Amino acid sequence: MTTQTLLAEWLEIYEKEHIKSRTYSRYQGLITAHINPMLGEQNIEDLSRRDIQEFLSQQKAEGNIRTGGGKLSATSANLMLTVLNLAFEYACDMEIIEQNPCMRIRRSREDAKKVEAFTKEEQRKIETAIMESEDPRLFGILLCLYTGVRIGELLGLEWSDVDLQRGLIQISKTIYRDKDESGEWQLVVDKPKTASSDRVIPLPNYITQMLIERKEYARSVYVIENKKGERMSIRSYQYMFECLTEKAGVRKFNFHALRHTFATRAIECGMDIKTLSEIMGHKNASITLNRYAHSMMDTKIEMMQKLPKNF
Repeated sequence: MTTQTLLAEWLEIYEKEHIKSRTYSRYQGLITAHINPMLGEQNIEDLSRRDIQEFLSQQKAEGNIRTGGGKLSATSANLMLTVLNLAFEYACDMEIIEQNPCMRIRRSREDAKKVEAFTKEEQRKIETAIMESEDPRLFGILLCLYTGVRIGELLGLEWSDVDLQRGLIQISKTIYRDKDESGEWQLVVDKPKTASSDRVIPLPNYITQMLIERKEYARSVYVIENKKGERMSIRSYQYMFECLTEKAGVRKFNFHALRHTFATRAIECGMDIKTLSEIMGHKNASITLNRYAHSMMDTKIEMMQKLPKNF
């Protein structure tokens, strides 16, 4: 059996039903563009640990298709290793081969993602631009700044997810773009990113009041709706955010910076890490702690200056 045949069998017959459609698309894309051209024709019984390691090293050095052969990120190389490891584990379980050639291959070290957050002054400018605008769709950006929800979670919100009496929102779904079986792009409504992402977020009273006022004029079940009363697409909303930041005269960040900004402000106002972790939908508090250590340093410095002098 060739590597290409194994990967197709593992992905289509076994793995597909256990993963989200966007994970399936990601795996399929890596297999088609990177793995099969290099390893697809090789017999799986002939592949050694060294072969896998050489393949991964080659991909990291010159596997970036977008740049015509430049370096590929450690994240992408590690995902290829994940795909190969899962496929070969499947082959072992099915007694096709006796040993997984991916065993004991080290994953590449991934650089910590840079956390980009708006300053308090930039946030004030963004909020002022929203309040001065007559476009009700921009309220979603304000909601992100005060809840930390992801863009897919925001656009997935329906009024049935909002408890206006108690001031709570239920994050139980997300939306994203993915290709259907014919290769056409479609909007997919799915479960949140992880099990911990399925959560309830308490709202500040002023945000709850704004939602109450908005619901009176809602034309659909969607909290954030387009001018036709339909669910907004991710790309359209990202573009609206880009236009807003340009109008507000702040730095050009991606939409996820709103989530980082919420976390930064929460830490600055003294929110404990466990609470913040649950609101953010992180798997555990360690993720929150590691990701926002830079924000905590400012708080630490401020707290240290409050220590009384006793000598």
